[in-house]
Amino acid sequence: MMKYIKQNWKFCIFMILMCIIGGYFTTIYSINLLDQKMIDDVIKQAGSKEIVIVVSVIQVTLYAVILGAIGLVLSNKIGLWKKIEKNKNAIIGVITISIVGGLLMSVFDRYVFGNFINPVLHSYDNKPSLEYIISSLTYGAVCEEILLRLFLMSLLSWIISKIFYRKEKEIPIKVFIIANVISALSFALLHIPATIQTFGYIDGLLLFRCLLMNVLFGLSFGWLYRKYGIGYSMLAHFGAHLISKLIWLLFI
Repeated sequence: MMKYIKQNWKFCIFMILMCIIGGYFTTIYSINLLDQKMIDDVIKQAGSKEIVIVVSVIQVTLYAVILGAIGLVLSNKIGLWKKIEKNKNAIIGVITISIVGGLLMSVFDRYVFGNFINPVLHSYDNKPSLEYIISSLTYGAVCEEILLRLFLMSLLSWIISKIFYRKEKEIPIKVFIIANVISALSFALLHIPATIQTFGYIDGLLLFRCLLMNVLFGLSFGWLYRKYGIGYSMLAHFGAHLISKLIWLLFI
C-alpha cells in the first residue's frame, strides 16, 4: 500500500484536503436542515456545536481516506488507476457530462419533476446556500467519487475478476461495466436518506427522481473512471454541480 501512496502522494494530499473541506461544509449544511429542537438535542448530547462539527469532519475524512487508500491499491492492481494526463476525448466527455448533468440537476429537475412534485418545485424558491454549493463541489465531487468509484467500483471489479476470471490474463471489460452498474445503483440508493432529509418524506415519485438522476450520473462518472481515471470522473462530477448551481443562481 505504501508504495502506491508514495507514488501518488499529491493525489493523497488532495484527497485529504477535499475531504476535510467537504466534511465541514456538508456538516454545516446538514445541521441547517434540522429544526431547532433536533439541533438542541444533538448539541446537548455532544456538548457543543463545535464538537459536533469536529467529530463529523474527522469521521468523514477518516472513512474517505481509508477507503480511498484501499481503492488506490486495488485500482492499481486491476488496471483502473490512471494518472491525470491531457486527453482530448476525456475532456470532451467531461464537458458533455458536466453540461448535460448540470441541466438535468437544475432545468429538468425544476421544470419537469417540479411539475409533478410540489416540494421539488418549492425547493427552488430560495437560492442555494454557500454551504450547500461548497459541499456539492467538494464532498459531492471528490468524496463521493472516492467512495463509489475509486473504492467500491474497484473493489467490485477485483472481487468479480477473482471469482470468475482468475485464469484470464486481463480482466474483461464486462467486469468493469458490471461493477459500474452496481456502484451506480449503490450511489443512487445512498442518496435516499439525503432526499428524505431535504423533503421530510419519501414517496414513489421522489424515489423515482432520486434513483433516475443518480443512476444516470453514477454510470457516466463510472464510465469516465474506467476510461480515463478517477481525476476525470471527479472533474465531471464537479462540473455538473457547478453548472447546475450557476443556472439555479442566475436563471431559476
